[in-house]
Parts: sequence; C-alpha cells; structure tokens
Amino acid sequence: MKSFGNTAADVLPPSAGIPNTSAVSSSSGVISADQPSSTNSDNDTEPFNEWRPPFPRLTAYQDCLSLAGAWGLGMHPNGLDDKPTGASQAQSPSEDDSGDGKCNELLASCPAFRNELGWEPTRRFALSRHTFDMAQTDAHECETWMREHSATEAGILEDVSNVYLGGRLCAARQPKTVIEPQDIGSYYYRHCFISKNHIEYLGMDEILGPISVSMVREIVDRKESYSIYRMIVRISDQKTIRVAVPEEALSTPEGTDRATRPLMRELLEIVCPKISFGTLRPSIQSPRVEELIMKIDEQPIYTRYKVGIMLCKNGQSTEEQMYNNEESTPSFDEFLDFLGQRVTLKGFEAYKGGLDTRGDTTGTHSIYSEYQAHEIMFHVSTLLPFTPSNRQQLSRKRHIGNDMVTIVFQEPGALPFSPITVRSHFQHVFIIVRVHNECSENVTYSVAVSRSKDVPPFGPPVPKGACFSKCAEFHDWLLTKIINAENAVHRSKKFATMAARTRREALRDLVENYVGPHQNEGASKIASRFLGGSVKRKERHNPKPTNHVLRGALSWLVDVHDYSTNQRVSCVLGVAQDWIVLLERPSGTVLFSTPTHSIIGWASSDTGLKLYYDHGDQLLLRCYSETCTDSELNELIRRLENVTKGDEAKEVVLRRLKTTDHWGFHVQDEGVVTDVEMYQLAWKAGIRQGSRIVEMDSMPISTLSFDKICDQLAVSECVRLLMISPSSDGSPRRGCEDPNCPAVKGIEQMLTPDAFAKQPITRYHEMFRQKKLEYPTNSASSSPASSFDERTFSFTANKKSLEQRANNIPNNRPSTLSSASVHDNMCTLLNPPKCLNRAQSDEQLRSPLMDELNRKAPLSARESTNERESSELVRIQTHLERTVQEKRALEMLAQQLRKQLIQERQAHDNTKREMERLKKLYEKK
Repeated sequence: MKSFGNTAADVLPPSAGIPNTSAVSSSSGVISADQPSSTNSDNDTEPFNEWRPPFPRLTAYQDCLSLAGAWGLGMHPNGLDDKPTGASQAQSPSEDDSGDGKCNELLASCPAFRNELGWEPTRRFALSRHTFDMAQTDAHECETWMREHSATEAGILEDVSNVYLGGRLCAARQPKTVIEPQDIGSYYYRHCFISKNHIEYLGMDEILGPISVSMVREIVDRKESYSIYRMIVRISDQKTIRVAVPEEALSTPEGTDRATRPLMRELLEIVCPKISFGTLRPSIQSPRVEELIMKIDEQPIYTRYKVGIMLCKNGQSTEEQMYNNEESTPSFDEFLDFLGQRVTLKGFEAYKGGLDTRGDTTGTHSIYSEYQAHEIMFHVSTLLPFTPSNRQQLSRKRHIGNDMVTIVFQEPGALPFSPITVRSHFQHVFIIVRVHNECSENVTYSVAVSRSKDVPPFGPPVPKGACFSKCAEFHDWLLTKIINAENAVHRSKKFATMAARTRREALRDLVENYVGPHQNEGASKIASRFLGGSVKRKERHNPKPTNHVLRGALSWLVDVHDYSTNQRVSCVLGVAQDWIVLLERPSGTVLFSTPTHSIIGWASSDTGLKLYYDHGDQLLLRCYSETCTDSELNELIRRLENVTKGDEAKEVVLRRLKTTDHWGFHVQDEGVVTDVEMYQLAWKAGIRQGSRIVEMDSMPISTLSFDKICDQLAVSECVRLLMISPSSDGSPRRGCEDPNCPAVKGIEQMLTPDAFAKQPITRYHEMFRQKKLEYPTNSASSSPASSFDERTFSFTANKKSLEQRANNIPNNRPSTLSSASVHDNMCTLLNPPKCLNRAQSDEQLRSPLMDELNRKAPLSARESTNERESSELVRIQTHLERTVQEKRALEMLAQQLRKQLIQERQAHDNTKREMERLKKLYEKK
C-alpha cells in the first residue's frame, strides 16, 4: 500500500515557501516572546520599539494607524536633516546611493531614486498558485516590490460612519486601481465625539510632550446594558490611537456612577500606561477646543493636489530644455485634453493650485481635473508665462519646481529622463509618459515612474509592457497614480517630520491656552490637608475579560511566512469584526488584508496556524507567547470563531485496497465535495456533501489544478485529506460568493462585483441554497441517515470513469426508457418550476419518468433504478455545467487573443508605413 508524507516540506518544493520548523516551540503555532524572528531585509538591524499595549485583547482599535501607534510601529520623526531631498538629493555629494540600476528608453537610472518600469513583482503572503512556483528572491529586492491592492487600500477596521467596506467577492475580483487611503480614521472624532457628551483632558509630559485625550461613553446594546468607552490618545510624536474599551472590563461594577478622574485614570492604564495621568487636566468648556482638536485630527487628509507637467521634445532630456519649450505641440495638446479639462483662469472659482485667477500673471489657461472627490490643478510648462531673456524660466519653475509630483511628457525621439538633471527639494516623484502614433486613432502611451528612495512604493503598479491606449482605463489609472504618488510623498521622512512638527505645535498651543483649573481630588486631598494623612487608595484589579464581541481590531504579535520571499516576518495581527490585517514590524506597513467573510477555516499544526481564505489560499502564522503556553493561540482561534463563518479543519485518512476501487466522492475545482456515495469509503470516513478539501496529502488545494487533483486521487491508494465541514445549512463555506469564479483557473479578465450581481444564479449555486428536507423514515426508499448532510449521491472521483459515466447511459435500464425521455427529464431538473433540494425530493420521485419506471419495473428493482436514474441526471447536469464554464473561459481567451491580433496588425501596419517612408527618403537621396 502506498503511503504519503505528513509534512508540507515532503511534498512542496523549496520555492513554495515552507518555513524552517526547527525553531518552532513544542506548542503548535506558538513562539516564545523573546525568540528573535528571522525577518527579511533591512529591518533586522533596527531593534523593535518597546512601546506596546498592555492589554491588546481588551482594546479594540478603530483603524490600521491606531493599531500601529499602539504597538509603537512606524517612523518616529526626530528633526529634519540638513541634507538635500527630492531631485536635488541625487546631486548631493554626501549621497552614496547609486540607484537601483533599472532603466529603459523612457527612464535612466539615477542616484537616490528608485525606478518602476512595469516588471516589479507583487509581494504576497499567502500560499496560492501565484506563489507556489515563484522562484526564491533575495531579501534586498523587496524594496522595489509592490503590495497587493487589498493591502494598500486597508484603512478603517471598525466602520462607524456606515461606509461600504467592500464586496463579497474574492480579492482577485476587486478593482486593482484604487486610491490608497490616508489617515481616514481622522474622522473618528467627528463621527463619535462631536455630537455626544464627551470629556477632553490636556497635559504636558516631560518625555512625551503635549498630550490630548478624548473620552466618550457609548451604549451599544440597551437590552443587555452593554456599553463601551471610546478614546482618542494624541501624542505629539506618535500616531494617534483610537480605541474602544468595554465597560465590563473596568473594576467598578457596571451601571454605577463613577467620578471622571478615576475613570479616565483606569482607562489610560488599560490603553496607554506610559502616559502619566498626573500631568493631565480637563480642558475648558468651549466650542473652540472641539474645533482645534478636529483640525489637528484631520490634518493628514488631502483632497487637493497640484501637479507639474513638462514637455520633452525630440532630443531633449534636461530640465532647462523642457522649461524653454515656448509652444505646445499637437501631441501634447491631445494628451492635456485627455488628462483633464482646459479652463480659463480668470474668474476660476475651484481649486487654483497657486495660480492667479485675477490678473493672468500665471497664464490665461490651465488644466484642471476632478476625480473621486479629489481636485487636481496641473501646472503645465507651456501654459505658464515664457520669458525669452531668462534661460532658467523662473516664472515656470517657481510653480513646477515646488510640486511634489511631476509628469514628463516625452515625444518620439526624446532621450531617457533622469531626475539628476532637475534641481529641486520638492520634486520627489516623476511620472514619464511617452506617446506613440501621436494624433491618430492608434495612439498609445508608455509609462515609467521614478521616485525618491525615501518615498514608499505606491500603486497602482505599472503593468507589464506599460503601454496604454487612450481610454477611460488609462485616464483613471494615471490620475490614481498621481494622487497616490503625492500621498506617498507625504509619508516620506521629510514631510512626515514637518507634519509632526506642525502637529506638536498645535497640541502645545491647545495645552497652554485651553486647559482648565485643577479639579478637587476629593477625600484624599481633604485628608492630606486637614488630617495630615491620606485615604488609602483602592487597589486596581486587572481588567476583566469581556463576553461581548468588540467590533474593532484586537491584536496579536505573530510571525508570518512571506511566501513570495520565503522569509519569516514579524508582524502585528489585527482581527476586527469586518477585517483581518497584518502590519509589518517595525515599519507599520499593511502587508496583508482580507475581510472576515472571506475566511473559510483554519488548522493548527506543528508549523503554525494555517488560515484559509478566498479560494483556499493559505496564510501561515505563529503567535508569540509570553507564558510559553497556547493561551495566545486559543484566544486567536476563539476570536476567529466569533467574527468569521469559518470552522476548524479536520484530518481524514482514506485507504482503498486497489486503485480501481472508487473513493466514493466527487470534488469541484476548489476542493468542494459535491457528491458522496452513501455507505462507501468516503461516507464512512465522515466526508459529507458541502465539505471542503483544503489540503490533500499535505498539498494545498489552492496550488493544484482540477486535473492534478483527479490524477492524484486516481493513482493513490491512501489519501490524507484536511477537510472543512459545511455550513449549518449544508452549503460549502466560501470566501467568494461566485461558485464559478474565474480566479480559480487564473483568468485575468474577470467580472466586476457589479457585473457579478447582475448574473443569473447558476444551478450549482441554487442547489446549495435550498433548505433541508428530511425523508420519511417509514419509506422503503428512505435513508437511515440522521441528518441532511449524510444523504448524498453516489459518485466517483476517478477522472476516466467520471467522463464515461457522464456521457454514457447504463445498460441495465429498462428498454422502454429512451434517450429523449432522459433529456426531457434533465431539462426539467435544470429549469424546475419551483425550488429543488440537493437530495431527491418527493417531486422528483413522482416525476413522469419515475412513475413510468415504477409501473414497469419490478418492486425489487424500483429502489435501485430510482437511485441510479437520479444520480445519473445529476452527473449529466454537473458535466454540462462544467462544459459551460470551460466554454466561457475559452470565449474570454479568444477575446484576449483577438485583441492581441488587432494590436499586432496595427504594429505591422505601422512598421510597413515606416518602411515605405524610409524607402522614399532613400530614393530621394
């Protein structure tokens, strides 16, 4: 009998990213808190900050930045450096960075800059088909990698403003062109504090500087008398912490009246004990205080942008040459009209971007665009005033040179651009756009991006080939790239330090001018003054665990395996009611994000906790434990049970005597069990219809195609399966609502969520939506099974027998039964007059076909004939559905090939015309 390995390392190649388990403690999925993590890259030399929350399972964080601030993640500005920044940094004598060496015909390599040319890989943390065959990459190359779009748009973890947070489809079906969020949690004060009775405390700490704390009590459930305390902790050089603490965690019994100061003191000891409460005093009661606090909180929100555009003609590459292009060109005008709206500056009332709208001193016209509630004013070099006697064109440079993002429009024949030719401390990102086939129907644009090394990578990524046609897709992509570029510049060290300094001064002004008088401390102060002693303070008890599910993110310190780099990365895991995120230590960057509805299950093993989501993609993580026990892991699993619809996976071992024997079940592409033969091998092992296979012989199903699954089952005599049980209604657990999602087969062009909502429900999807129906126990044909899940159809997972039995009719059927009657009955099943159950309902048993069989077949053969016919119809139906899916996939592939053929023909015609032109020039010479 053939046996199979029990560990992933026995099956998967090294490129699949299975971590080294030698350093794992004996407790599954748990690491000692003092054990160093073998993180990748440049962060190993930096010690992790000791700033961390004392009770991470009692404080629910509202957004990703609050979670990062609570764990001390992210940059802590400590003053501005004197060295040049932006484009001028490339010319700095002290700069020893030679660039990344990446270049093409649009862009040259430049010191202190990083180029994005369109071949940058995406950093993925989950094991799937994307990362299974990925070659191992050096850690230092991660600097130019892009993040998944689901991670870049992660922001709010607890929705308090009724904002739509995403669809029910997998991450591959979500739009890739997304504006990366800023500190959207800044609206927390506006939404949860302004309209309610809240308390403000201000103070000046000797170490932390000016501090502001806001607190409000919110009743979540009046029937259960469940309340929470929302808090905002603002420290000058730290990220703002926005949390919610359950009232039942406090030492005072619920419902009792408490003094403000003891309540605030206890809340701060739970949320941020590093703050000395003795330095805090209540603020004065004034609307001005709320106004100033709101301005401080919403300071990082930007909705208006000014962007420079320079024209680079044939043979040009330097800043001076581009500034001295006095007139525009037809191709440049075509691009400007495509990019935005040409507006007259005089009397213009929208965002001006520093241009004169009264006296035309900065030109008469400009380009303006509005995109998703953002305003962009473009500073176009050819539309700004031209001074013939000034070679530097200062009237143009004083606008474009002070923009953070600059577009360089290259005409055919332009030389590769390098930021080293530009002298500016503000220009940090250059987006190079080169036109091809200008002023024609076949006009296209190539794109490349160069950013200062201090600016973090931003999306949407430049696609492979980086060539766009003039369409709405390119328009949205380019404007999104511009907005994300400027937001990324604000996160660079220089601008983050400037923003922190502005925030510190605003908090200092608030503390110095709006703090109230010191309150009477009650009995302790009276005893100290008159009795010469003090009242003994009540000892504070540890916070009590809550029995309610907090909507914000509870946090764990974990080690996560990065399958794209084959490295272990130390992260902070946040599990909210709606989202699950991973924040890298110590940068605080969101590396992974998925909604909780995408979680289908989890499994605890020697390598760690495996989290399965979407189409079975696998996330491998391990919890740090200060007590060297499984308490951290158990709390994490309990949290997953409360906020997700997933279930713990269980192992099933199947053995058969010979390979010709049937396993007795049928699986779909994603490992969903659609049929189980009753009383056979799979049924006896506990496999039921609607179960989901996530691993087969330690091989994740998400890395296998349907053909590989069938081939493995066909040749194996022993199969070790990791199964996730179906939902309570018998339907399989799904991370994507579309049971025929093209992402399973790796198809790139997929339906959007809006298009998916308009699609008719497939027969397979409808089968799993029906309610349960019990067979009569006194029926001769009834099943002795005790639950709906145990009544399933006969099926085999053998691929060859599957095809034969789907296309052939059994020979032992009555001779009076023709193929036409089978076809008619199959059509009736596919288009039923009313809902049908997955198990054979009474309507099916009383169909004309069954009545005819019951009349002419002997009583002893009726049961077996009925079962065979019903099973055969379902098999044929499943085969037809699979054929329809393959047909759709082939149609989409044919459509892609047609588009490629059209592009090739256009390129051929262009080459032919160019050859004819060169031939004419040669003949003239």
